[in-house]
Amino acid sequence: MALTSFKKVFSLVALFALVILHFSFNVASVSVKEEAEAEIDALLKWKASLQNETQSQPPLPSWTLLPNNATNSSNNQNTSSTPCSWFGVSCNHAESVTRLNLTNSSLKGTLHKFPFSSLPSLAYVDLSMNELFGTVPFEISHLFKLVYINLSFNNFSGEIPPQIGLLTHLKVLDLSENQLNGSIPIEIGNLSNLAYLYLNNNQLSASIPPEIGNLTNLLILEISHNNLKGSVPPSIGKFEKLIWLHMYENQLSGTIPIELGNLKSLVSLGLYTNYLSGSIPKSINQLNGTVPICLGNLSNLEWLSLRDNQFSGPIPQQIGNLTNGSLQKISANDNHLIGPIPKTLRNCTSLIRIRLQANKFFGNISNDFGGYSNLEFVDLSYNRFYDEISHNWGRCPQLTTLRIAGNNISGGIPPNIGNIIQLQELDLSYNGLVGKLPKEFGKLTSLVKLKLNGNQLSSDIPLELGSLTNLDYLDLSNNRFGKSIPRNIGNLLKLNYLNMRNKFSHDIPVQMCVLSHLSELDLSHNSFEGEIPSQIGNLQS
Repeated sequence: MALTSFKKVFSLVALFALVILHFSFNVASVSVKEEAEAEIDALLKWKASLQNETQSQPPLPSWTLLPNNATNSSNNQNTSSTPCSWFGVSCNHAESVTRLNLTNSSLKGTLHKFPFSSLPSLAYVDLSMNELFGTVPFEISHLFKLVYINLSFNNFSGEIPPQIGLLTHLKVLDLSENQLNGSIPIEIGNLSNLAYLYLNNNQLSASIPPEIGNLTNLLILEISHNNLKGSVPPSIGKFEKLIWLHMYENQLSGTIPIELGNLKSLVSLGLYTNYLSGSIPKSINQLNGTVPICLGNLSNLEWLSLRDNQFSGPIPQQIGNLTNGSLQKISANDNHLIGPIPKTLRNCTSLIRIRLQANKFFGNISNDFGGYSNLEFVDLSYNRFYDEISHNWGRCPQLTTLRIAGNNISGGIPPNIGNIIQLQELDLSYNGLVGKLPKEFGKLTSLVKLKLNGNQLSSDIPLELGSLTNLDYLDLSNNRFGKSIPRNIGNLLKLNYLNMRNKFSHDIPVQMCVLSHLSELDLSHNSFEGEIPSQIGNLQS
């Protein structure tokens, strides 16, 4: 009897539980359905707000609802109940929108009717490379699950909303290549999970907030090409994981904080085109802003760019520590730097590019440089280097550009320069070079630009120069070349610029008249004989 009563009670309980479960399932189904309908309605309202540039092809043509009795042939699902089949839309198993990838989709309009509050599951948004404009709405903070957002290469203006600091799950924030102005909000320091921050190529002003130092998980910080002012905050020294720091093309001033030396993972550093001046010595009579020695601590650095600033004084010897690592590019051009080049720099076999032009460096050019097996580009122009050109440059098999103009270099041009057969540009102008032009130059068949003007080179121009058939620019002016211009100059059919102002005599070779690409020709200050070839009037002006 007791067992029978127990069975009745158990059956009632099971039935009640089944009713509750069914009711809950129906409620959940209604909730999911309502959420999906809300997403559809909100997305379609934003689509309707976009500008229709062409009547034949409206924006987002796949964003539409089929009649209730129509089906999608590809998956046999009613597309009126979900946007998951629309272009650029991805959903989770519950058919809630989680990703929106509409990059380069010819969208023109604003985000003012974007459904921020109606997409609670959205974690990924890419609207880059469109024509979106207006402000970035503060409602963006309603996307509290957002991990990735890319609004780059649009026409957004106004300020970055401080509410963006509420998106604490963000790992990637890209607002680059827009017209954003105002300051970087201090609230950005709340994004502790952020790994990639791109704010470059905008019109941001004011100073960099110290709170940016709270982003200790940053790998890339790109804030170049803005109007940022003030000093570089010492808090950047907290970026122990940072591999990329670009602050160039701003109006930053003051000193480079010594905390920069804490960035042991840094690979690329760009500080050029600012008003940085390094440290100020105690003596008021020696106001030389120097390159901070803390840069020598960045053992993983691959690219160091300090160009277009007001640095003065020498390059610190500690910079030589970088040569033990993987330093590939160094740019310190257009400053007021002075003194010798650290000896350790010449042992840095990983170097690919060296740009030190327009400073006051001095030293023996034959001892300080040459013999880099990976070097592709070097510019040492307009400094105070002296002595003769090293034969070691002939042992740079990858070199394509060699510029040493405007120094105090003497002696002759070493013939083994002709071994750099991949050389495309050679500029040795405005020095004190003497002697002949080596016939070995005839091997430089890749040469596009050759500038030897402003020296004391003499004797005849070798016939081998006629082998340089890729030359676009040739300047041999202001030397002591004599006798005649070689007839085979007519082989240089690609010449666009030719300056032969010297002490040439005899006649102007008629073969010069076939140089149909010439846009500038200077034959002045010579001692030519005979008549000007009549065909020279056919040259393009």
